[in-house]
Amino acid sequence: MNLLDELADVFLNGNIDEMSYVLNCRTREILLDAPEALTGEPEIDWDDDELTADLVMIPSVSTPEMYDVMVSFAKKQPDSMKILLIDVLNGNKPFRSFKDKIYELGIENHWYEFEQDYAKGRMAEWLEEFCKIEVSK
Repeated sequence: MNLLDELADVFLNGNIDEMSYVLNCRTREILLDAPEALTGEPEIDWDDDELTADLVMIPSVSTPEMYDVMVSFAKKQPDSMKILLIDVLNGNKPFRSFKDKIYELGIENHWYEFEQDYAKGRMAEWLEEFCKIEVSK
């Protein structure tokens, strides 16, 4: 898996509770920053400027941003599907209902490709802005 794929995965699924992911911009290594009790490894000492000079916290997608991504996906579908997807996004439990509906419609692979492409785009922009690393999507 290349760096952009790994970053997209962390962006979509990372940063849970006391754990977060960090990129070393110099080595391009993704590190897990979590309490030693959870990982068995010491957590990152953010007070050590020399150690952390090349480290940047990897963002994770917010709930409102992911909702907007789902709406964008829905709007790109044929009218019959678009209406169904927008309806579930405007109802109760929109995230769960959206997932159920894409499976029901048999378009889950299209959704996951769309979601991955979005995440890779966001992480490519992030890499350029925070680490001055240009990547091709």
